Amino acid sequence: MKRALFALAAIGLMGAAAPPPFRLGTIGVATEPCAAVNASAPTGQKAYFNLLSKRLERPVLNCSVASAAEGAVALAAGKIDMIALDPASYATIRSVARATMTVRPAQGLTRVPVVFAVKGGGQGSPQSLKGRTIAFGGSSLPGLTLPRQVLAQQGFGPDLFGNELIAGDEVAALAAVRAGKADAVALQVAAWQRQCRGASPTDRPCADLKIVWRARPEADKAFVVRRDMSDQERYRLIGIHMAMHLEDKPAFAWAAAQFATDSGDFEPAEAEALTTARLP
Repeated sequence: MKRALFALAAIGLMGAAAPPPFRLGTIGVATEPCAAVNASAPTGQKAYFNLLSKRLERPVLNCSVASAAEGAVALAAGKIDMIALDPASYATIRSVARATMTVRPAQGLTRVPVVFAVKGGGQGSPQSLKGRTIAFGGSSLPGLTLPRQVLAQQGFGPDLFGNELIAGDEVAALAAVRAGKADAVALQVAAWQRQCRGASPTDRPCADLKIVWRARPEADKAFVVRRDMSDQERYRLIGIHMAMHLEDKPAFAWAAAQFATDSGDFEPAEAEALTTARLP
């Protein structure tokens, strides 16, 4: 009986297929077949591929493509599993692919959502606010630069508004809208929550204001995968990359350089990070 059980177990093991290699697209001088990283590759690249292979528990192949456009085509065709793309190359495969990670500049802001709000009952389309006054919660990077960036990407460019009211902080910006000194306010979401999240579910300090939309800044680049990749595998990839700047600095430096030369760490990205899509 035991021999029969051992035999069945052995057959089961023999029949279990090894997971296929993970194919990572990289932009090089030419399009080449997927292959193991060459021994002469940069130290950081070898460290990155070794770390991925160890964490994914399967071989990781380098799939060199001549351009981001070619990489997008290969990803859509299922010939590679992940590649860093820009908005233009992503747009051509948006229906079958999604962003999964991006990087935070070492000295910059994360892609914090921005809230755009008006007085209750007001309108918030660009057309309805043409020539009107918009308030910002300060002159800092998160108070002014970030909201301006997101506004421009959403079609609210600097020429649309009649005036910008740069208040001392978010409290003063919200007060300006309530007093009729501004027609709308743009705040990063943390500032909005500080002022508008009550002490209880029934406490609504900003019930007189209405959020018209919220959005993140469009990412310059992001790691992109196919939409049919399982959530389990996608989350596993995110977990590997989020700790990489602490776990393996050479690997992180090489991987982050696919995005920018001055990167702080990897961070998860929503599916449409490479577009100006608004958040729910």
